Amino acid sequence: MWWKALLVAATVGWELYAIVAVSGAGVGFLDVALAVPVACLLAIAWAVARRPGRAAGWRRPGLVALWASFPALGAALVAIYLSSQSPINPLFRARFLVSERALTRAAEGLAKGSGRAERLRVGLFRATYATVMSPDEVRFLTADCGVVDQCGLAYRPRSRPAGARYAHIRGPWYLIYEPF
Repeated sequence: MWWKALLVAATVGWELYAIVAVSGAGVGFLDVALAVPVACLLAIAWAVARRPGRAAGWRRPGLVALWASFPALGAALVAIYLSSQSPINPLFRARFLVSERALTRAAEGLAKGSGRAERLRVGLFRATYATVMSPDEVRFLTADCGVVDQCGLAYRPRSRPAGARYAHIRGPWYLIYEPF
């Protein structure tokens, strides 16, 4: 019966990975390329484990909810990937709102200090690069978008940006799409 515990642990691990990927500023090709096939393998494993004639313990509501939730997360991962990462994503918004104060402090500190940082953890985001682009903008590149592009957060306290690369989140914060 150790395989049942292993299957539950693998599913929970996959779901946590998918939630982190979907709640970022962008979803990269690698996240989708790994998460979707693993979801398919987990679905097959659950279907085999739930064949008629198996133990009745598999019919508990918690396990059914666990089994049913990973296709939904997989579909969300693909939908967000295909929609160019929208700031209306509720998982992203929750992650951003929890991190907003730390992000604002970090942006203001960068603007007064060195103007550049690498591999920076700010709130619930990990920025590969944080850069002061101008007196009006500080960028945190936090995620891959698609195959080679990057997404992140832009802090613009003095002016509203123009262009399709920016999507307003709230206050002086924007989601930014940085093409390669």
